[in-house]
Amino acid sequence: MTSILIALTLTGCGPKEAPPTPAAEAAPPVEAPAPAPVVEEPPPPPPEIKNADFTVSLSTAGGGSVNGHVKRIERGENTYGEGWTTEEKAMSFYVEGNGEYKKITWSDVKRISISIPDSKDFDCLYSSEYSPWMYECSVKLKSTVTTKDGKSYVADSGHKWKFVTDDDVEHTFWLKKHYARQQDDKVVDLNVANPENYALYGELQAQLRNEMKGDLVKTISIQ
Repeated sequence: MTSILIALTLTGCGPKEAPPTPAAEAAPPVEAPAPAPVVEEPPPPPPEIKNADFTVSLSTAGGGSVNGHVKRIERGENTYGEGWTTEEKAMSFYVEGNGEYKKITWSDVKRISISIPDSKDFDCLYSSEYSPWMYECSVKLKSTVTTKDGKSYVADSGHKWKFVTDDDVEHTFWLKKHYARQQDDKVVDLNVANPENYALYGELQAQLRNEMKGDLVKTISIQ
């Protein structure tokens, strides 16, 4: 009996099995780095348009003058210069005189003298195609063109013109009519007997008078 107990005791005190090793946790998946954003290079600016090569002297009604080398001529896409074009076909204009009515280019021009009429000679109107209405006043000009061959004509060009000099200064002018233009700040009440904004006409006429004594181009001499 004693031998059996000893055996059982020895068996219970024998070496124990090591606990199972826990399984190693799986490493989290490694995410591939996001591709670098593609940076698009901005397109290069279009080449500067240079369609003229002459020296100009401009004088104004107020006695100012400026000289510069013209690198570009632009013509208004409409009468008021709301947008500009340098298309070759737009760079000529009509003149009349010597029994002729023809187109010339600026390379034919030697001098233009712009006569300024009496400051009371205004044409004013409104356009109901705009909302609010658009108002304008204008004064007629007479531009006498002397060409390089010594002949004299009267310009018949209703568009606005722009000379851009080498220092990027813009000089704008008309040859047939000079305009002042502004849109009303309120929609017209058609129930009113006289819906026109006569006060705005007065403002536009005052603007014209100031320009006719100041910045309106009076002579253009080209070399």
